[in-house]
Amino acid sequence: MYVYINPMLIEQPRFDSCFADINPQTLISYFVPQIHSIPFLGSQLANTWLWSLNPSPAYIGQGIIMGPATTIHMFFGALLGWAVLSPLAKHQGWASGDVSDWNSGSKGWIVWVSLAIMLADAIVSLGWLILRPLIFYGRRYGPNFVQYVKQKGLWRYMTEIVNPRSRGYTQVSLSDHASPDHGSTRTVKLSPADDEEEEYDAPPEHRIGVKTTLFGLVLSLAFCVFAVQYSFRGMISISLTLFALVLALLLSIMGVRALGETDLNPVSGISKLTQLLFALVTPKDHPNSVVINLLAGAISEAGALQAGDLLQDLKTGHLLGASPKAQFYGQLLGSAVGAVVSALVYKLYTSVYEIPSGLFQTPTAYVWIFTARLVTGQGLPPQVPTFAAAAAALWAALTALRIYGNARKASWVPYVPGGIAVAVGMYNTPSFTLARTLGGLIAYYWTGWRCRPETPIIVLASGLILGEGLVSIVNLGLASGKVPHL
Repeated sequence: MYVYINPMLIEQPRFDSCFADINPQTLISYFVPQIHSIPFLGSQLANTWLWSLNPSPAYIGQGIIMGPATTIHMFFGALLGWAVLSPLAKHQGWASGDVSDWNSGSKGWIVWVSLAIMLADAIVSLGWLILRPLIFYGRRYGPNFVQYVKQKGLWRYMTEIVNPRSRGYTQVSLSDHASPDHGSTRTVKLSPADDEEEEYDAPPEHRIGVKTTLFGLVLSLAFCVFAVQYSFRGMISISLTLFALVLALLLSIMGVRALGETDLNPVSGISKLTQLLFALVTPKDHPNSVVINLLAGAISEAGALQAGDLLQDLKTGHLLGASPKAQFYGQLLGSAVGAVVSALVYKLYTSVYEIPSGLFQTPTAYVWIFTARLVTGQGLPPQVPTFAAAAAALWAALTALRIYGNARKASWVPYVPGGIAVAVGMYNTPSFTLARTLGGLIAYYWTGWRCRPETPIIVLASGLILGEGLVSIVNLGLASGKVPHL
């Protein structure tokens, strides 16, 4: 029997205590903005080399959810970037400007190295995602396919693939090559037909039909093409837009597969891979090559990110016994409303705050721009090619080592620095990373040191994030009302 559960009847975790704990800190940070950048190592390191701490409750909560392994890898990236490469580039004259300057300072110089690490990690990880199914199915069906084709012919095999009703399991008596002196035979299942009953996700009346799916796919693709052409008219052709959408569809499948197997959606690697592929099809002398590259990466990352979110929503609904059709229409309504609301909130923030600024830094935007410049041949700062190539080679090997260890469930895998985590720690300022590292250590103390269950600490982290998000709306109202800082 299929059971439908009203989400309102599910007991919700209580975040009241979390909100009470963080409301004063978040609200005080508006009147005392110095709290966002505490010079815990002294004013010299804070002002010159950007080593400060932002004790944001949301950052700490995110670190708790990330876990100790990821946050420690981010901290390692911060040490490598801001304690080693940044002073080196500054003193050698490769980045002679102010450290915080994206164009002439070491802040922008180390971004190129982090990009090389991300690209290497993305190529190796996504390459393995493509190669592994080929190896698996090749080993599983390859020998039987060869034997069957030798005995019956390729045409009959293809006919059975196209017409499943006519095949079922095909039994073929093959000579046992391991015992040539005996006439023994063995039964081989050549057809990929499954003898188990098909597992239905939901009753037929609560599933989305093929016609609705195809109609929605065509309609959404057409609307995306229209939106891109309307917003960026004259900058990107329809053919390149369609190519970006095809890549987005293919890479989204790769992303949700990785998400289902590893609980990590490699959207940053997917976007960088798309930017790299678009650099091969876009002329370097094209006046809008950077804009085209950014649009292609944005389309692919958005597709993979939304596909992963929908996958998790539908999986949760399946576990709760919700109707997929109800979720489908709810997601449509939520997407339509969210697209408008998020744009309005962004305009509200930009009308009140300066973005980018010290309070609202946008390192990811610079990473995207620098990646587009890199793959379109816009030139690199001094000595960046040498360090970037060395970092890419090193992390390509480390990523391959992590893949090898994960396949064998080795205990040493968490000690191998992950490429994406290290790169994030490098291109973000230390204040961003240190608070998350603190959250990761709190999670380790609770679950690893004290061996307590994970649920309470996750509830705490959720309260920290949601609480600061709610109070930030109050801060936005204070800023729009021109309430002075202390």
